Amino acid sequence: MTQQESQATSSSAAPEVIGEFPCTQTQLRFWILDQLQPGNPALNVSVRWEIRGSFKASTIEAAFRKIIQRHEILRTRFVEREGNPYQQVLDAVDFKLSVIDLRSMPPEQREQRILSIGEETASAPFDLTRGGLFRVALLMVENNRAFLLITAHHTCFDGSSIRVMGRELGEIASAMEAGRAPVLPDLSLQYGDFALWQQEYLSSYGFETEQSFWTETLAGAPYFEVPSDHPRPAIRTTSGNIISVAKSVEFGERVEAAARDHKVSLFAYGVAVLSTVLHRLTGADDILLGTQIAGREQSDLEPMIGVFINNLVLRLPVRPNVSFEDHLKTATKVVSAAVDHHRMPFNKLVEVINPARDPSRTPLISVNFNLSKAFMEDRHYGDFELISAASQSPGVVYDIGFGMVGRPSGWRMSIEYNTDLFDPSTIEHILQLWQDVYEQALSAPFEPLSPDSISEQTPASATPAILDSSAVPLSGSHATAPVDAIPPGPENMAALSSADRIRLVGEIWAKVLDVEKVGPEGDFFSLGGHSLLALRMLSAVRERYRVKPDLALLFRHSTLRSFTEAVMGPAEAEVRAQAKTAAPAWERNSYKQGTGRCAIYTINHPFLYYHLANRLSDDISVYNVNMFSAAEAEMAAEVTLEDIAASAIRAMDIRADAGPVGIIGLCVNGSVALEVARQLRQSGVTVAFTAAIDSWAPGYFSTLPWLNKRLWIAERRIKRLAYFVRKLLSGRMRPTTFLKEFRVTRWLLGMFSPDRAKASAEEKTNSRVTEFLVRSARNFKAEPVGDFLIFRSEASPARARKLLFGWNADVAGKSSVIDLEGWHEDSLTVGGMRRLASVIEERFAHGKH
Repeated sequence: MTQQESQATSSSAAPEVIGEFPCTQTQLRFWILDQLQPGNPALNVSVRWEIRGSFKASTIEAAFRKIIQRHEILRTRFVEREGNPYQQVLDAVDFKLSVIDLRSMPPEQREQRILSIGEETASAPFDLTRGGLFRVALLMVENNRAFLLITAHHTCFDGSSIRVMGRELGEIASAMEAGRAPVLPDLSLQYGDFALWQQEYLSSYGFETEQSFWTETLAGAPYFEVPSDHPRPAIRTTSGNIISVAKSVEFGERVEAAARDHKVSLFAYGVAVLSTVLHRLTGADDILLGTQIAGREQSDLEPMIGVFINNLVLRLPVRPNVSFEDHLKTATKVVSAAVDHHRMPFNKLVEVINPARDPSRTPLISVNFNLSKAFMEDRHYGDFELISAASQSPGVVYDIGFGMVGRPSGWRMSIEYNTDLFDPSTIEHILQLWQDVYEQALSAPFEPLSPDSISEQTPASATPAILDSSAVPLSGSHATAPVDAIPPGPENMAALSSADRIRLVGEIWAKVLDVEKVGPEGDFFSLGGHSLLALRMLSAVRERYRVKPDLALLFRHSTLRSFTEAVMGPAEAEVRAQAKTAAPAWERNSYKQGTGRCAIYTINHPFLYYHLANRLSDDISVYNVNMFSAAEAEMAAEVTLEDIAASAIRAMDIRADAGPVGIIGLCVNGSVALEVARQLRQSGVTVAFTAAIDSWAPGYFSTLPWLNKRLWIAERRIKRLAYFVRKLLSGRMRPTTFLKEFRVTRWLLGMFSPDRAKASAEEKTNSRVTEFLVRSARNFKAEPVGDFLIFRSEASPARARKLLFGWNADVAGKSSVIDLEGWHEDSLTVGGMRRLASVIEERFAHGKH
C-alpha cells in the first residue's frame, strides 16, 4: 500500500488542502441548487453494477482507493467566501467500502432488499463542505455474484464518469489479483485545470459570440411545460418515480436505419419525435426542451472523472400540417446550432436571459430529454465481469424527463416524473403516445404531425398550471457588480422600525445590483438579479446582521419589503402593538411520495424522522412539518396551541379527498399532534391514529406532590446517567457527545474546549422551538380523540404506562402503551424506527379492514 493510500484509510489525520480552484459553472449551478435545498437527493448520481465471477471485497475497496488517488475531484470539498464557492482538493479522504451480505436471504426476498438498499443509499444526502462526495456499497447476493451501488454528488460526477470509473475499477482490480501493474492512461490534467480553463474562456471573445447566439435564439420564448394533474407546490419538490418500457432489438434496428436514411443522428431523430409528442399533448407550437451534452470534446478530458456536462435549451417550432420528415429537418438544424454553441454554461445562460424567478419551477427547463448508449460497458476483467444494471432515481430535477438508453438487449424508453405533479396514469398515457409517434415516424414519415388516428387528448384529470407562464417572456435585464465593503450594522435591528430595516437592507441590495436605490416593492430578480448575485447579497446580509437567510427564502420573498420582514421578523414595536400575533408559519418536507392514499405527518424534529420513509411500505407517503425556519420574533408572542396546530395544518396542505393519515409527535409535539388530529377530523379528514412519544399531558407534572416530583427527577437522572454510560462504554457514543449530555460535564468541556461544547445550530433551533411549544401548551386542554398510541422510551418511568402519561381516559381513548428501546430521541434510531414503522403499518392495515 502506498503512503497516500495509507493516509486515505486513516480517519484520525486531518486532511490537508493541496489546491484551491474556482468552481466550474456546472458545479456552481449544483452548488446553488444545494443551497436552495441542502442535501437535495436529486443532485446525487446513482449507479448500479453487477459483478460476476471470482473477486474479493478487499480488492474492490483497494481499487476504489486507487481511483480516488488518481482523480483529485473525488477528494474535493466546497467552501464559501463572501457568497462565492470554491473547490478545495484534499491530500486524502477516508474511504470505506460498505459490504452487505445478503447470501443467507431467501432469493424471493433478495431483489426487494436490493432495491430497498439501493433507494436508501441513492437518496442519502451529502455535505458539500466535507471531502469525498462519493460512497460505494457492495451487496453480496451469491458467492460469485454481487452488486455495486455507487452514489456520487453531481458536483464531482457525470454520466461519462461512469464509463471511466468502470474501466479503471476493472483494470485495477484485475491487475491487483494478477500481481501486475494496471495499464491506465496518464492523466495530463486534473479537474481543477479544467476549472481554470473555463474561467479564462468566460472572459474571452468566444464567450461573447455564444452569448449573442443564445440571446437571439431564446428571445421572447415562453416557459414551456406540460399541464400537471395536481396544483404545483409553492416550492419545487424532488419526489419522483420512473415508468419504463423495454423495446425489442428490432425496434432499435429500425430507428437506427431510419436515422441513417435521413442522414441525421439518433438524438436529432429522437428530438423530432419527442417535440411532436409534446405538441400533441399541449397544442403548443413553440416547444422548449432541455438536454445535456457531455462537454468532453477534447481528448485530454475523456479519461477524467468529473462533471463536464452542460445543459442546452432546444427551441423547436412545430407546424401541425407538415410531415414528420420536414419536421425532422427543422429539428436537426435546431440541434446542430445548439451543439455548435454548447460552450455557453447553463448557469451563465440563466443569468443572461434572466427569466422570471419562480421557486416552484426550474429556470428555462421543465421537460428534459436524453438519448444515449449505456454508459457502462459490459466487459470481462480477469476472473470477473462488470455488467451495467438499471440504477434508481434519488430524486427529480425537472417536471418530466424523457430518456432512451441503448443496450445490447435493446432500447429502454423511460419517463422520470415529479410525483407531486403527475399521476402514474398520465405518465403511462404519455409513454404510450411517445411509442405511437415513434411508430408513425418509422412507418409513415410523410404523414402530417397531427393525424386523426392518434389521440391528442395531457388526460381528463390534468389541470392547467397555476401561473399563465406562456405570457411571460424569458428575456430580461442583466447586471453584475462586485459587492463593496459594507459597514457594520446596528447593534439591535429589532429596535428599529420596519421602514428603517427596509432602508438598511435596501442599501445592500442596491450595491449588489449596481442600482442607485431599491424601493420597498422592488423585486430582486426583476432588477437584474440572478442566483450568483443573490448569493453575494445573502452573504452580505448574513455578515452584517448575523441572520441566516437562504436562497429558497429569497425565491419565496423576492421583494425588498417581504424579504426584510421574512429575515428580520416583525419589529419589537409592532410585536408590542399587537394584542395577539398569528402563530409562526410551518414548513413541509416531503420524505417519500407513496403509491397509495395513506400518509404520515411527523411534527418537528425534521432530521429525526428522515429514515422513517425507508422503513414503511411504498404505498405510504411520509411528510414532516416543522417550525425550524421560524424567526425568534415570531416565537416571542403568546399564542395558543390551537393556533399553532392550525398553522401546522395549513403547511400540511392535505387535499379534501386524501386517504387516512397518521400524526406523530415526540415530547411536547405529541400535544401538538393531538390538536392537529382533532382539527383535521373536524374538517372531515380521516385520521387513522395519533401517536405521541414520551409525551405527558400538559401541566400534569406540576400537579404532583413536591416529594413525588423530587423522587421522579432523581430517578430520571440516575437512569439517564446509566443509559449514556452504557452507550459510551459500548462505543456507540463519542466522548465529546457524552460530555455534552450533562450540565456539569458540559460546563467542564466548555472550560477546556469551548468550540466542542457549543450546541449545533440544529440543537439550538430545536431547543428554541421546544421552549416555545411548552409555553404555548401550558393551558392546553385536549378534547376526546380517536385511536391514540402512546410510545414510551427508557426516559419515562415504568409507572407512566399505568398513568397513561397523565392523559385522561377520554383523550387516551383506545390507547395502548408501546415500549421503545433508547432514551427519548435515541429511541427513534434504527431499532425504534423499525418498531414505530411496524405499528404504523399495523394501524393502517387495521383501518382498511
